[in-house]
Formats: sequence, structure tokens, C-alpha cells
Amino acid sequence: MQEEFKEVIERSWSRCRSLGLDRENLRPDTLGPEEVERRREANSQLLTVARPLTDRLYDLVRDTGHFIVVADSEARILDVTGSQDMLVRGERAHLAPGVRWDERDIGTNAIGLALREGMPVQVAGEQHFSVMHKNWTCSAAPIRDPHGQIAGILDMSSPGLVTAPHPHTLAMVVATAAAIENQLRVERTYRELTLATKYHTAMVENMSDGVLTVDADGTVTYINPMGGKILGVDHREAVGKHVSELVDFKPIILSVLETGEGYIDKEFLVSSNRAGSLHFIKSAIPIRDQTGKLIGVVDVFREIRRVKRLVHFMVGAYASFTFDDIVGQSAGMLEAIRIASVAAKTSSTVLITGESGTGKELFAQAVHNASPRRDGPFVAINCAAIPRELIESELFGYEKGTFTGARPEGRPGKFELASGGTLLLDEIGEMPLDMQTKLLRVLQERKVTRVGGDMVIPVDVQIIAATNKYLEQEVEEGNFRRDLYYRLNVFTVNIPPLRERRDDIPLLVNHLLTKVATKLGRGRIRVSPRAMEVLERYSWPGNVRELENIIERVTALLEGDVIDPSHLPRHILAAAGAAEDVRAADEARAASVGAVAVQPSGGESMDEIEREAVARALAATRGNVSRAARMLAVSRTTLYAKMRKFNLLVSRL
Repeated sequence: MQEEFKEVIERSWSRCRSLGLDRENLRPDTLGPEEVERRREANSQLLTVARPLTDRLYDLVRDTGHFIVVADSEARILDVTGSQDMLVRGERAHLAPGVRWDERDIGTNAIGLALREGMPVQVAGEQHFSVMHKNWTCSAAPIRDPHGQIAGILDMSSPGLVTAPHPHTLAMVVATAAAIENQLRVERTYRELTLATKYHTAMVENMSDGVLTVDADGTVTYINPMGGKILGVDHREAVGKHVSELVDFKPIILSVLETGEGYIDKEFLVSSNRAGSLHFIKSAIPIRDQTGKLIGVVDVFREIRRVKRLVHFMVGAYASFTFDDIVGQSAGMLEAIRIASVAAKTSSTVLITGESGTGKELFAQAVHNASPRRDGPFVAINCAAIPRELIESELFGYEKGTFTGARPEGRPGKFELASGGTLLLDEIGEMPLDMQTKLLRVLQERKVTRVGGDMVIPVDVQIIAATNKYLEQEVEEGNFRRDLYYRLNVFTVNIPPLRERRDDIPLLVNHLLTKVATKLGRGRIRVSPRAMEVLERYSWPGNVRELENIIERVTALLEGDVIDPSHLPRHILAAAGAAEDVRAADEARAASVGAVAVQPSGGESMDEIEREAVARALAATRGNVSRAARMLAVSRTTLYAKMRKFNLLVSRL
């Protein structure tokens, strides 16, 4: 056996001589008690695992004069196991905690060589470089961590001179080192499994989905808190019971145990006397052993309202505006805001009336955001924009295979999607009479049935209806059901047109200027008193929507920071009766165009004058359509239309 280590020992002696070590007087590096304790703490896992195994090894060699040493990855002795007499003898030979048994400290030795060579070694008698250890026999083996790195050294030493150490001694050390390595792997695996279990438990215990697991007999093996909450049971008392004992309806999961077939994201609606109507999206995953035998099922279920809330969040089905976004101090607006604010505190139906462009949807969103349903979805549907044959499926949804072109999995309607929140039925006056009948029934019963289905689905929505029609007149003319009108007309919010609240125009103009300037990256812009007077005198048939469009257009074309009458569209000046401002605007535009301006000679038609003006503007700007449009005070779209009309191509100019 020693022949195997002959070359290793010879190389070690050669290195020791090169280092200039004194065989007679070697003084190894030694730590004090506090440093030893810190080193032991840093290697606590190794020592904890090794101690039972080194004790067992020592029991085998107790009467042979050996003792056991455990060193760290730097050959620093951490622990020594042996009789009191042997410990004293070992300490005299520097085999004590805190002493470093590296080759540069002790010379050729088993601990240092096992560390350097990464292999088991035996060093006996005169093979030791140090004279002090010429009567010692040492057997050492490296201990590797689960990553294959040397974590420490296990050594068994005896002060008795043995000319031919028995190979079984080294074999015992190697076997014990291997046992320590194996236990380190077990400990690591246990820690990883424990950590994974903690992560798994934390994840499942706190997830927003219900999780239920059963064995092959249907006995509950686990249910998380959310699952217990959804089903109306105490999750701490559910484990060990049959799943049918937990609920007062036939558990859907039992069908998976019967058929062995699971499903993903399937919709279910069940009635429970204990938990009420339960509407789920469920996934059931069969669990099988190595032979393919069904041993259980994992059931994951989520309340449909949570699914819808997530969908609305992702697709933006929420309200952005509040009452703070409504600009106006006129009596009519303040009254509309007051009634809407009161309606927001209830679940009653709200009817918002007003001309197009007055801000009906803004009011609807404000009502939603001021209501207890503010965290729920806000779903809007324009009854005038949906084909007559599709409006029922849009409102109430449909089952799979209901009609050609339908989604194969079916689709929920707007009432379902808005459940827990608010549904805005815009342009309600355009709804067909037959649909009005069905809508009335839903408003009364608060339940819907999908087209082509028979499943009755409860819905919890606040209805806000909006219209620009006079519904009383529509009722009298037979175009709108009287009973539906009374059902909708609980809170009526009448938004006055802009022409009836002219005092609000300066507030709106300044508000819109700030909004548009920010959007366009412009600085502060103000309106001259004369221009504001013109804006106040204009009748605004398009209401606030028209005002916002005008402000955006004027701001985009404005070169300075003050809006004068000359910057306003000609039709506004004319309609406001500002004849002088019309002439001034025409002169300003002509001056801004410069050489582009065309003075009529009297015999030219309007088309000829217009064509000449467009041609000169394009020529003056070298074909820059945007600049030419600003010079002519028209939009780019209008200018392109004129260019096509007069066959004016930039390349020809």
C-alpha cells in the first residue's frame, strides 16, 4: 500500500526542502481560542454532520491508541476525538484545534497531503518530514461537499510506530469520509426540499385562486385558505373529509375521478345554499403514479369575478374621469353634478341626457369612480353602433355553436363582464323595441341567460343609460317602452349644452389650453380678451367636443403664445357676428402668406382663386405641405384634398 504513496511523499519532501523547512524545529500557525470558535462556527454544518460518524469510528478503534481529527479546507484542525491521554499526547504533537497542518507548516503529513493531492493518503513514521512525528502513523481522506469541492479532511492518527500501517485503517477513514459526504448531500437535499416546500406553501397559501387536492377516494388531502373562503368552509378542518362533505352540491371534481379526464379553464356555475351561486373558472389535473394509476386530482378554481377584474384591468375597461375633471360653475352644471354625486352613492339606475359632445360618458365615469363599485369594472357599450342582430349576444353573451361565426368556446356578454361594477348603455334611445323588453327583464331580475344557453347567471351591476334623444317624446311616439323608461329614470342627470352655459366657456378654454399645450409640448398659451369674446358668442352646436377640437387645432397652428381672433376659424368668427374680425383675419392670413396671397381681379371664379392660392403656398414653402397648410390656415387633410382637386403635384411646382 505504501508503494502507492511513495512518489507523493517524495514530491512532498522535495517541496519541504525547497521551502527551507527545519525538520527539528517546526512551528505551525496556530489560532487562539476565539478564532478557533469562529472557525468552528463557519464550519458548523460539516462538524454537525461529521460528529456522529467520527464518534462511531472512534468506538471501533477506541482500544487501538488512535484518535480522530477533523480539519477544514485549509488544513486547520477543528475537532479532535479521543481519550484524555491521547488528546494530551496529540496536543504535544500539535494535533490540536486551531493548528494548521498544511505542508508549509508541518512538512510532509497525511492531512496536508490529502488536501493538496485531493486523495486519501497514509503517512507513517520516517515518512513524516518533521522529526517530532517520526513515531506517528496517520491516515487521512478528503471530505467533499455536494458540489465536489473539498470541505474538510478526516484523519485518524496514532503515536505508536508502525513500520507497515494496515491498509484497513485507511479504508475505515475513507469509508467514514464517504459517509460524511453522503450525509452532507442528504442534508443539502433536505434543506432544498424544505425551502421548496416553504416557497410552495407560501405561494399556494397566499394565491388568489382556490386550490383543492383529493386522493383517489375523493378524500381531501389539502385546501388552501382561499379555496375554503370561496366554498364557504374552514380549510383547517377540511383535510381528511370526503369532498362531498364540504359542499352541499355534487362536487365537480368527482367526475374527474370517475373518468380520469381533466380540463383546463372550464366554466362552471353551481348553486349552493351555504355559499350562494358559485361561478367558477376551473382547471382539474389528474395525478397518476409511475404505472399510470390515478391517485388523486388537483383542482384549481377562481371566481369568475376575479377573472373579469383581471381582464378589465388588462384591456383598460375602467373609468378614468372623476367629478374633479368636470369643468363648469353654471347653475345647470352644478345641478347635474349634484344629482350625479347623489346617484353615485346608490345602486339605482342613472339616466344621463344631453346633446352630443356635452360629456355624458365623462359623467358616467365620474359616477362610477365616486361609487362603492369604483374597484369593479366599468364597461361601456354603444347601442347605436352594434348591428341589430348582434346586440343581444353583445349584452347577454352566447354559448358555443350558437350561430355561424361565433367563437367556438362561447362568450360572456357585457352584463357578465360588468358584474361587480358599472355598465354604461350609451345611446339607449337607439335600442330596438324587442331588445328593450329583454333588457327590462334583466333589470328586474338581475339575471341573464346567454343566447343559445339555459344557464341562469346572476349579475350585480349598476346601470347608467345615456341618450341625446328626448325619451319622453320617444315613448309617446311608440319608439321606446314606457315601463323601461320608468325603470331607467330613477336618477336623471341633464347636462346642459354649451350655448346654455356661456359663463363656463372661459373656464373650459383655459382648462383645454393647458391640456392641449401639455399634449403638444407647448408652453403657456393665453387667449386675448377679444378672441375670448368671440368664443363666448359662438353657439357651439358640437358642444364641448367641438370646443376641444378647435382649441387643439388653433394651438397646433399657433406660432406665438397668444390666440387672437385672426387665429380662429372663419366660420366661428362669421357665426359669432364678428364681421370686423373676419376681415382682419382674412387680411392677416393674406399677409402671412405674403407673395402667396391672391387678390381677385374680378373675372376669376372662386375655384381659380383657390387653386392659385394653393399653388403659390406650395411654391413659397418649396412643397412643404405642413407649412403651406399653416399659411393657408387649413388642415393638412384639407390641403391634400385641394391638391387632388386641382391636380397640383409638388413635383411640378
